Amino acid sequence: MAANNLLQKLATIYAGDDIRYPQLRPVTLAQWMLESGRATSKLAKLHYNFGGLKWRKEMAAYATKVKYEAHDGVEFYCKFATLENFIAGYWAFLNRSPYSGWEEHVDTAEDFIRFIGPIYTPSKKYADKVLALVPEATELLDQMEGPNALVAANVAAGAEADAVTNLGAIVIDPGHGGTVKVGGSSPNNAISVSGVKEKKLALDFCLILRDELLKQAANANETVKVVLTRTTDVNVGIEDRAAVAADNRAKLFLCLHFNGLDNASVRGTETFFRAAANNLNFQQDVAFATDVHNALFGALKALDPGAKNRGLKPDTDSGPGGLGVLNDNSLGNGQIGSAAKMCRSAYFEAEFISNVAADKLLISGPNAIANRTKAMAAVAKAMLKHIRTMP
Repeated sequence: MAANNLLQKLATIYAGDDIRYPQLRPVTLAQWMLESGRATSKLAKLHYNFGGLKWRKEMAAYATKVKYEAHDGVEFYCKFATLENFIAGYWAFLNRSPYSGWEEHVDTAEDFIRFIGPIYTPSKKYADKVLALVPEATELLDQMEGPNALVAANVAAGAEADAVTNLGAIVIDPGHGGTVKVGGSSPNNAISVSGVKEKKLALDFCLILRDELLKQAANANETVKVVLTRTTDVNVGIEDRAAVAADNRAKLFLCLHFNGLDNASVRGTETFFRAAANNLNFQQDVAFATDVHNALFGALKALDPGAKNRGLKPDTDSGPGGLGVLNDNSLGNGQIGSAAKMCRSAYFEAEFISNVAADKLLISGPNAIANRTKAMAAVAKAMLKHIRTMP
């Protein structure tokens, strides 16, 4: 059975995640597939809760609580802001007294699931059902190995659909990542009101944007190659991020970050472009930045009338006073003679996640995942419309 986009994204993150017992990766993914109906349950789609995890106070570091009506009635469940949070939260969920001793049963998938299964779901057939899905989970994880395996699969699938127009390549850059500074890129800057790190949100938003680009292009009988500079929690140097655009001869490069301040009253969306003095294709960059900025802000304003527009700005007005990731030479533009054919770039600071209203809208609120999907769908639409005008 083909995996849907949400299950593919979960497998993508999980395949590259550093967990204590990697031999348990397939059986735990199989368990989540069973619990969530292969990522089709409302709990999975709305709250990234693939394991049916009910709220416990010990989960506060990983999730917020949300009221949810399941088959056994209305109760409080865990709502995870990102796929990474769910993965970490699942393993934390096992570190509670009902599951004491589970780490003595990690040698094989069967030993593990037959130990935790009766505690997790008191059904004689539960472990058997999970184990039956392990081959499928293993195959899915194998497919997701490599930084952009899912992209290649989706692009190939689009080509098989008799698409008549190839739009070229787009590179999306989720800001930050990892735990140490690499090549001028810090591992994380902002942290949301609800405690979610900017690096995790950036990756989740970019995965959604990637899927929207591929889906909307396919619906228009087009193909587009979409590459992320990272698909897991690793850091990539600033020049290396831009170099992904050069290596893929990308037409568009979009970097996504979030702001954060001690002043919780500040909020708003702002988008940066390379300043004119250091830009080989200034007019084209401004046009691209304008399109994606208007799309993102327009979507956020439609979702929340309190959304603020902080406008378009040259990167010299940013905190660092110039954004190396937008450097023309790193993007490969120095080797292209025509400005119209150069890679066009922009840099989002999507919102101030230190603001309570923004946090509720995009991170911790009951409709947060649906809201971020609507926002990224609008950006994808604008990007595709823009790339269709390019030579």
